[in-house]
Amino acid sequence: MPSTAITAQGITIARFGTTTFETIPNVVSFQGPGGQASVIDVTNLASTSKEKRVGLRDEGQLSLSLHFNPDDTVHQGLRTDRANRARRQFKITFTDTAPVATWTFYGYVTQFSVQGGVDAVVEASVTIEIDGDITEA
Repeated sequence: MPSTAITAQGITIARFGTTTFETIPNVVSFQGPGGQASVIDVTNLASTSKEKRVGLRDEGQLSLSLHFNPDDTVHQGLRTDRANRARRQFKITFTDTAPVATWTFYGYVTQFSVQGGVDAVVEASVTIEIDGDITEA
């Protein structure tokens, strides 16, 4: 069977600005969303083995690595979102599919860490804590 793998090249991750989604520039890699659900133990004295139920979904986090530019307004916006604890809408667009697939969700920027070194570009690590459901379209 031939592979149905898609390439990451061309994927965009965007933050909703004032009136529209704005692509977060210079993203090098991402990880997530990756969620899980808690396991609830419902075992009682009449049980013959452990009994469980699954709790609410937690969609987890989206982590980004990017080449940081302090003059970029979208990068500034991410830092401001973290500082102001602002709930913001985000969108991941998978461009190597037909039709194009999108995941849209709300989240909070909980981390924005900048790093650099000799013979390197300035990079940033960004963590977005997802709040609620992810809408797939």
